[in-house]
Amino acid sequence: MLKIDSFVFNPFAENTYVVYDDGTKECVIIDPGCSTEGEANELFGFIDSHGLKPLMAINTHGHMDHIVGNMAVKKRYGIPVAAHPNVKDDFMRSRQHAQMFGLSYICDCELPDRDLEDGEVIKVGESTLEVISTPGHAIGSISLYAEIEGWVFTGDALFCRSIGRTDLPGGNYEQLRTNIIERLFHLPDDTEVYSGHGEITTIFDERKYNMFL
Repeated sequence: MLKIDSFVFNPFAENTYVVYDDGTKECVIIDPGCSTEGEANELFGFIDSHGLKPLMAINTHGHMDHIVGNMAVKKRYGIPVAAHPNVKDDFMRSRQHAQMFGLSYICDCELPDRDLEDGEVIKVGESTLEVISTPGHAIGSISLYAEIEGWVFTGDALFCRSIGRTDLPGGNYEQLRTNIIERLFHLPDDTEVYSGHGEITTIFDERKYNMFL
């Protein structure tokens, strides 16, 4: 069984997740958003103190608050960054986005090392994460479903009582709504939703109470 630890990083209060197998110590880092040396050291301190073995960093999409820590984890652990192949334009716009929001740091726009396709299964220890394509907030957005544990990591597609904004380049409200309803809402009711910002929710609660859907 997998375990989760989460961190809230950068000015956008982005959720970074370390998902790990406590037996094999294998782990993946979902959306490394650490934007300062202090935040990076917080993430590294957890990984190193638990003796974890990072396999890859996974970006649920290419917005700069979710990718700003990519280079730090690559340098620290020598691991690839994986994302959907359609994220490339957002990666290339990341510095422009940082400047647009008045941020002082430079978001590195180096492209991912590995493509993740819809339906692909990533093995972490004795468990798996299934890639579910959920664009609409951004082109190339994915969610990651841990069936055994009953978790789904939705990036900025689905939030507790909300959904991702669709006014940025590549955003499409109807596409996002359709993907949430047809792909995420087909998961079991008790599936826990770990999103890119904010608190944990469940598929049942969002199906019943999310006013945007």
